[in-house]
Amino acid sequence: MAYILRKILHRRLLEISFPRTFQITLSKMAKSKFEYVRSFETEDKLDPRHWIVVALQCRNYDRFSEGQNLKRPNDLRFIQLVEASIKAVMEDFKELVLGYGFAGEFNFVFPKSTTLYKRRGPKLLTNLCSLMASSLVHKWPNYFGSEPLCFPPVIEGTVHLFPDDQALRDYMTQRQLACHYCNLYNTVFWALVLQGHTLEDAADVLKGTRESEQNEILFSKCNMNYNKEDDVFKKGSIAMRTWKQATVSGPDGLTTHRNHSCIINMYKDFSKDHFWKEEFLLEQPTKANAKTSYLKAFEKKIALLPHTWIVVRIDGKGFHKFSERHKFAKPNDDRSIELMNKAALKVMQHFPDVVLSYGQSDEYSFVINRYSKMERHGNKIMSSIVSLFAAMYVYNWNNVFENVTLEYSPAFDARVVLYPNNSCLRDYLSWRQADCHINNMYNTCFWMLVQSGNYSRREAEEKLRGTVSKDKRAILLNEFKRDYDAEDALYRKGTILFRHDCASSTTSLKTTFNLSYACDELKKGNSSNEAYSVVKEHTDIIGDQFWTERPWLLGTEQCAKTVDDLDNFSQ
Repeated sequence: MAYILRKILHRRLLEISFPRTFQITLSKMAKSKFEYVRSFETEDKLDPRHWIVVALQCRNYDRFSEGQNLKRPNDLRFIQLVEASIKAVMEDFKELVLGYGFAGEFNFVFPKSTTLYKRRGPKLLTNLCSLMASSLVHKWPNYFGSEPLCFPPVIEGTVHLFPDDQALRDYMTQRQLACHYCNLYNTVFWALVLQGHTLEDAADVLKGTRESEQNEILFSKCNMNYNKEDDVFKKGSIAMRTWKQATVSGPDGLTTHRNHSCIINMYKDFSKDHFWKEEFLLEQPTKANAKTSYLKAFEKKIALLPHTWIVVRIDGKGFHKFSERHKFAKPNDDRSIELMNKAALKVMQHFPDVVLSYGQSDEYSFVINRYSKMERHGNKIMSSIVSLFAAMYVYNWNNVFENVTLEYSPAFDARVVLYPNNSCLRDYLSWRQADCHINNMYNTCFWMLVQSGNYSRREAEEKLRGTVSKDKRAILLNEFKRDYDAEDALYRKGTILFRHDCASSTTSLKTTFNLSYACDELKKGNSSNEAYSVVKEHTDIIGDQFWTERPWLLGTEQCAKTVDDLDNFSQ
């Protein structure tokens, strides 16, 4: 006790002798009475000193391949597209050391020492997931030419933490074995189809067969030797970061040698010691291990509580630089807003459990029905939504921006937040609209000062420092004869997308978070269905009027009164 008292006294004396001079850095988000809702957000940091593997899976890859008429069993163009996209992701995220992909699966490896984004799992996952999706769409014409991309892929992601080098090796070996088994089956299946078998007959022939039997069928019935197939099909694509020395000439004519990283592709065996001892060096000794079932325990899952509102908020990564690079109009670019709204609309059309979304600037929030029957897997939900959003952002770029070339693929990060009741959800949405109002007023005033030619950016920032809403309104009115309240509600209030009347439709409550269902409905032309009839407005959602006029959005509290009610809840 005496030791503790001495430590406290010593600290107090230091504070008296050397008063603190540092200031607390405040958040850049809008300050309002609704800001308490930030307390519902979680960091979800990953344990230190673990390998981080972000595993991405293209949902319904077979359906995607069929819709795009990809060559079976393998389309080299798509494989090259995947390799280029993986390389783009690894070039953007310099801390990635290894990537691996086959068919519709992509894996990215961060080293144990990474502190990127303070090791926040959702931020790592969604940034990689969105960039992979947008890269696939952006680079599609480079490999498929004039063949259109019918519908962008939706990518689902998970995060895995491996405490040692052996676990990492076992995981990568397991994924390569999955590639081998999948490719062997598909090779035999499509070879039988080419021989004249129907799809059903080919499936019956292969039903219950083992690896050796499939090899025998391929050799005896199709006259093909699987061992002679290309390694890129059998082993998948490995992307690895290496370091090379480059000679750089300085302004004084002197040359220096600097190390720079580059990404190389290879087709090696993860099961062999050579890769881990010669190519990708590990600190700890490892060996081939056939037992990999234990790896399931290392998946980092985010389980979401039932009967809570799920909000997935998406934010653009580095959009200040992105907007400057693509010369967005200031303070607001109608094309950018339209592009965001189109992407959000497609998300709501694909995922009927999303009942409401709100967007402003470079962010969008998607509200999922609190009684939805989807699998409440946080990582899969946020990755599916952010990947489709990013893909659609790129997919619609040329239609919206016309003659402006998209110079690089954008990325978005996302987080999932749970709100326990209607009041908290409303306060969250009010907070985001208040943020929209405060930021837009500042930006409108700032860019009017700069574009007038009388102020530099630094001078405009100094003039607005410490001002409140009344001061900014006065500047706009006195110096530029502009009434802020007369500005377009699109800029002042943001965009609200909501379903026309979900209360009278059972679709949104009885379907699962199922992409294939939504795609089928859209292909059948059911976009006018109640579940997909989405309304766009730019109105106030802080007051009560919006909600009282649309009671179906928040619904009523569901409470089980009988045993039958419990059965209905579990359906």
